[in-house]
Amino acid sequence: MSIQFEHLAPRDEPTLLRERVDRLRASMEWASDAIPADVRVQVEESIARCEERLAMGVDHTVVALAGGTGSGKSSLFNAIVGREFAVPGVARPTTSEVSAAVWGGGGDTLLDWLEIRADRRLSREIDSLDDADEASLDGMVLLDLPDHDSINAENRAVVDRVVPQADLLLWVVDPQKYADHALHQFYLRTASERSRPSLVVLNHVDRLSTEDAWAVARDLQRLLAVDGMTQVPVMPVSARTGHGMDILRAELAGAVSARTVAAEAVRAELVSAGRALTGALAKGAEPTLPSADDLVAALARAAGVDARAEAAAAWARGARADEPGPWRIAVATAERERLDWIDAATAGLPPTWRKVVAEAVESAPELARRIEESLEDAPWPAVAPAQGWKALLGRARLASSARKRTLEVGRAAVAHELRPSVIEPTETIHQAYRALDELTELD
Repeated sequence: MSIQFEHLAPRDEPTLLRERVDRLRASMEWASDAIPADVRVQVEESIARCEERLAMGVDHTVVALAGGTGSGKSSLFNAIVGREFAVPGVARPTTSEVSAAVWGGGGDTLLDWLEIRADRRLSREIDSLDDADEASLDGMVLLDLPDHDSINAENRAVVDRVVPQADLLLWVVDPQKYADHALHQFYLRTASERSRPSLVVLNHVDRLSTEDAWAVARDLQRLLAVDGMTQVPVMPVSARTGHGMDILRAELAGAVSARTVAAEAVRAELVSAGRALTGALAKGAEPTLPSADDLVAALARAAGVDARAEAAAAWARGARADEPGPWRIAVATAERERLDWIDAATAGLPPTWRKVVAEAVESAPELARRIEESLEDAPWPAVAPAQGWKALLGRARLASSARKRTLEVGRAAVAHELRPSVIEPTETIHQAYRALDELTELD
């Protein structure tokens, strides 16, 4: 018989992320009560977005043009697309709608998820007549968002909904409002804190001299550094004249061709969720499962298993022994052992985790009842008293064997009840803690 080896392809980043998100989903189901309500909502929303985005695949990269009134988002959208689609101008009637252009076709499921209306979608098919520059954008979904500083609350709500769904954020600013407090405080700083992949475009540079344009770009770069965006470049462009558009398209092409931006956006979402979770976890804590054998032995002894084993040993030696009575374990004893287990299992963890473990394991009255019933139904070994002179010579061995077999049966019966009602729930919560703690280690 020859040994055959099956080649397993290495798991790609989206697969690893799906596995991580699945573990986090299961962990939150077990540990949600240990997480503050506001953090729980944020983490669960992040998990849902990650699941939904990964379900769409990473063949398309969603790039969202975001900016304020007068920044020229729609003109820039048209310049990238290469044709008039979104109507530029402050007074355009569809200002609250998101427009989308898709290079290479497809992506309808993704656009449905983004809630883009059918009449606001443009398919930019790539064919043999297109040059390499256009073909390099194959797979890009470009979104033109409403103004983030609109006086219309519905417009701002659309921006706030779509921005977390985008894979790459393209922030568009103009020379007059590039230092806008709302943009930096509520959007750029948040994007930085959540490690969202971003680019920053300084539009309308044709209105400035070359010297002034670079001065504004340098000052904008300084403000971005204050926001935490030290690695995000500022690209001066003019959607009207085409200045800098070749550099911008090259940046977009590089992001799209890498096919990793969508995965990186999901990872950034997980990083943000991990940071939110930090306060609900203890830094450096490692939950440890107490000794299950010690718990089994203690409850078996409390129920009378050890006494029965001694009686079996006495009977095997030929001595008199009382008939065992019905199995009884005091609820107070079961509660004491249960609480000792919970204390040991949550040592070093935040107090909320003790509550989660306490609610997950069986209550003392139910635990005592289960143990008593399990011992009643256990296959207790028959013990015959020593007879004959040869047996009498080996009665110590017979007594030891009877005691051992009785203890094994009794403890196995107790363990049979403790594993699903105490041990396994505790193990699952420890796994949930480790999975959530692992999330906080992402960077």
